[in-house]
Amino acid sequence: MRVFKSIILVAGLAAGLLFGSFPLAAQLKCNVGIADITPEEPVYLAGFAAREGLSTTVHRPLKTHCIVIQKDTTRVCIITNDMMEISIDLAKELRKEIAGGTGIPYNHIFIHSIHTHSAPRAVGSSTGPGGSNFAYKKKFVETVIANAIKTAGDKEAFQPFTLEVGQSECDINCNRREIDGPIDHEVYVVRLLNKKGKPIVSFLNFACHPVSLNYKSLVVSPDFPGIAREELEKEWNCNLFYFTGASGNVDPCGPLCNDTAYTQQRGKQLADAVRNIRFTKLKVQNILSVKNEEVHLPYRIEQITAEAVNAHADEIKQKQGVSKSWPNDVEDWRQLILSRIANGEVKNYLSFEIAGVNVGGLLLLFSQGEPFNEYQTIIRKNMPGTPILYIAYTNGQNAYLPSKHAFQSNGYEYEKEQMHVYIKTPYPLSDAIPEVYEKAIKELLNNIK
Repeated sequence: MRVFKSIILVAGLAAGLLFGSFPLAAQLKCNVGIADITPEEPVYLAGFAAREGLSTTVHRPLKTHCIVIQKDTTRVCIITNDMMEISIDLAKELRKEIAGGTGIPYNHIFIHSIHTHSAPRAVGSSTGPGGSNFAYKKKFVETVIANAIKTAGDKEAFQPFTLEVGQSECDINCNRREIDGPIDHEVYVVRLLNKKGKPIVSFLNFACHPVSLNYKSLVVSPDFPGIAREELEKEWNCNLFYFTGASGNVDPCGPLCNDTAYTQQRGKQLADAVRNIRFTKLKVQNILSVKNEEVHLPYRIEQITAEAVNAHADEIKQKQGVSKSWPNDVEDWRQLILSRIANGEVKNYLSFEIAGVNVGGLLLLFSQGEPFNEYQTIIRKNMPGTPILYIAYTNGQNAYLPSKHAFQSNGYEYEKEQMHVYIKTPYPLSDAIPEVYEKAIKELLNNIK
C-alpha cells in the first residue's frame, strides 16, 4: 500500500512540475476556434483611397481566429481577424456582445486586425443599408461573435499548455518614408504545447504593413501574412495566429504591385525566416493577468475650440499637392468637428487604449492605432530577456502614432500634418506624444511582469 501511494505521489509531482502548481484547476488552459469571414459577393476593399471598383476574385480565404485562455476563473479572449481595420465603435460592439455571451470581462477581450489592405471595408458608407458591403459587415460581425462564444463555451475542448518562444529576423520590411529609416526586422514566434509537447497553436508577431498588393489589386487576400501562416501551419501541424506589430512606418521592401506572385514570395520569405527557428521553453508560470490603461495623447493646442478649428482649416486648405480632393476633405472635416464641438463631444486629448496581458511569463502588449516601429524596439530593449509580442491595430483604429524621430524628420507630413483630417480627430497630435505613449507602455509592461 505504501509503494502504491508513493507511485501516485511521484506521478502527481511530475505532473505538477510539467504543467504548473497544484491544484490542476490552476493550470493555464486554452481553446482555439477558427471561422471563415471571406466575402461571398463583390465588395469594396479597404486601405487605399485611390482604389476603384469592387473586388473581383479571392486570392486566399479570410479567417477569424479566436483563442480563449483561462486560469481558474480568470479568462482572456484574443481574436485576430484578416481585416484591414474596424472602428472603435464596432470594436466596442463586438466586445460587449462577446462579453455578454461568454461571461468574459469586456476589458479581457482583444480584437486585432492584421491590417491587410485587401480585405473588405467594415466602416464607411458602403457598409450602410443598400451599400455593397452591408451584407458582408453583417456576416462578419455575426461570425466573429459566434466563433468567440463557441470557443469560450466548449469546456471539454480546453487543454493545459506550456509555452515555448523563438526569435528570428526577416528583412522583407523597410521603413516606408526613409531609405535608411528606423526598422525592426525581429520576428517573434510562440507555441503553446500540449501534455505530449506537441503544438496546440502558434503565434507569429512581425511588423510590416500587409500591402504587397497595391491599390490596383481587386483581389481579396490576407496578403503575405496569409501565405506565411499557410506555410507554417503545414510545417508545424497546428493553427497559427498572425499578429501585426508596430507597423505605422513600415512596408514590404521594394515597389508594391498587384501581382499575387509577389505576395506569395514575401509570405514564403517570412515563413522561411522562422521555419527552423530554435525554440526555448519558458519556465512554467501559471500566471494570467490583465491590465488596461487609457492614455491621453495631447493635441498641438491645449484647448480645442471652434475658433481654433476654423483657423486651422483655413490654413491647411491652401496646401498644394496633397490630393485633388484635399480642399473638400478639409471642409468636410471642419464641419464635422464643429458639430462635435457644438454637441460637447470633443475632448482636449485623444483617448488611446493600451493593455498588457501576462500569459505564463509571455507579455502581450495590445495597442489601438498604428504605432511607429520604434516603439516596438524601445519596449523590447527596456525589458531584455522577456518575450514581448507587440500587437497593434487592436480594439479599433484611431490614429498613427509617429515616433520622436518622425517628429524631428522630414518625410512624415501625412502622419504629422494631414492624417487628422482623414481619421476625423479634432486637431493634429503634439510632438509630445512619443514621450507620453512610451512612458505609458513601459509602465504598463513593468507593472504586469
